[in-house]
Amino acid sequence: MSTLKLPVTCLSLTISSLMIFGGNFSQAEASPTQAIQISNNWLLEGKIKVNQQDYQGAILDFTQAINHNQQNAEAYYQRGLIYARYAQGKPLNPDGTVPGCRKKDDYIIICPVEVKDKIQEYKQKAIADFTQAITINPQYAVAYHQRGLIQEENEQKIADFQIANTLYLQKSLASLKAKKFSELIQLLKIIDKLQSEINSLNRIVDLRDPELQYPVNSSTVSPDSIEELNNQAYAALNKGDVQTAIQKFKTLAIKLQENKEYKRYQQIQLIIIELEKIRS
Repeated sequence: MSTLKLPVTCLSLTISSLMIFGGNFSQAEASPTQAIQISNNWLLEGKIKVNQQDYQGAILDFTQAINHNQQNAEAYYQRGLIYARYAQGKPLNPDGTVPGCRKKDDYIIICPVEVKDKIQEYKQKAIADFTQAITINPQYAVAYHQRGLIQEENEQKIADFQIANTLYLQKSLASLKAKKFSELIQLLKIIDKLQSEINSLNRIVDLRDPELQYPVNSSTVSPDSIEELNNQAYAALNKGDVQTAIQKFKTLAIKLQENKEYKRYQQIQLIIIELEKIRS
């Protein structure tokens, strides 16, 4: 009887290849470097499935990525995004109803209690995944942003949005120093939108106290004028015209101060300082 003998190097390569491509070997058999690579491979597979709208398959892939590397913050974040979509009733049924519900007629939509419970479950899963991503990477701005979007309490939303805005500002300043004006503009637009959402939420929170009167339209400055100055400053940056951008941002800062939008005023002042460094 003959015995098949494989060289040790060949056997080692075979095991390594099977592990990289998702073989059924235990995580303990993989080195830390291999485990990270396997995790990243599963992460990539999950992203591909998201693009194919195979969300359940993507969840399984992201979970595999997490199983192979508990510190894969992006895998938690990507899985959380899918849970958040489900919690928000996306993707919807062809008739526009939330999955699990059905349209009885043009006026009545029937949703079982189980569906409502499931939506709440998905929401909690999304928050848990975003929280884990933040724990691993405290600088994960979009994780704070997405968690804020799905939080139920306005105070929690505001807290997450404020942290996200601070982190986005740090990224925008880094982009500005690197003269990546296109990236800077995208980040500033996110900051503007997020700050507007924070202001709206603050109004809601303030109005809960009958003794507080939030000043609505207390300034003669038109919000359209602020928006237009923003657009003009961004257009100048897009052309690399630093001098014009500084002028527009300085005018914008004055109007923001008059309009008592102090947070945005402080943010714009930081942008002006960095722009002046570039100009000089």
